[in-house]
Amino acid sequence: MKWSAQSKASFHRGIWDSLPITASYILVGAIFGMMSGQAGLSPWQSVAMSAFVYSGAAQFSAIAMIADHASMWAIVLTTCMLNTRHLLMGLSLSPYYQRFSSAQVNGLAYLLTDEQYAISLNRFRQHPSEASYIVAVGGSFLASWILGTWLGTVAGQWIPDPASLGLDFSFTAMFVALAFYQLTSFTRTLTFLLCGGLAVIFALLLPNGLHLLVAGLVAFMIGYVWPTIGTEKKENQNSGQKVETA
Repeated sequence: MKWSAQSKASFHRGIWDSLPITASYILVGAIFGMMSGQAGLSPWQSVAMSAFVYSGAAQFSAIAMIADHASMWAIVLTTCMLNTRHLLMGLSLSPYYQRFSSAQVNGLAYLLTDEQYAISLNRFRQHPSEASYIVAVGGSFLASWILGTWLGTVAGQWIPDPASLGLDFSFTAMFVALAFYQLTSFTRTLTFLLCGGLAVIFALLLPNGLHLLVAGLVAFMIGYVWPTIGTEKKENQNSGQKVETA
């Protein structure tokens, strides 16, 4: 399939935009690779998990449960709970994916991660959505995650306690940076603080993953209701102006 000049430009832009985050993917992927080896997984099993599961939170939870000899169904259920947030991210991106075919949407859905979502959303708010851009960003992240996992399985024999290095904080710093560019109004800032607080509170009360779902649902409802309120206010103002004019 031949790409147009615009698609090629979008692909190159996606590669460029993803570069600052690929380093974090490699670092955290390496930590996963080291910890998965300690949990008893072979290098090829660790790399295969990163390629097919491709979910950092779910993979770290899975290897902890494997080390504790948890059942397969418990691991599957935990993975599903941790990834429920993808439903909300998918709903948010759906208006930008309408120009793609069903086959393209299904393929691009595999590349959806928190970081790819944030970068793509920032891009598509100002530019037309391009599949080549999503492939570039998502493909870069996937490749760096798999590469980091492989490097971790190689380096794991020399680092007895990878978690003590504190490299996983790079993900926290990265999320803060991504969130900063979303805080473009008072409403978004207030929603960010409210849902962040709810996520922390419910993390102490609910099983893994559900606190993110609750916070995400609250943010979704605010985003759904608030534009309606703003539209009603504008309609009331316009109707009032018409009455005065009459």
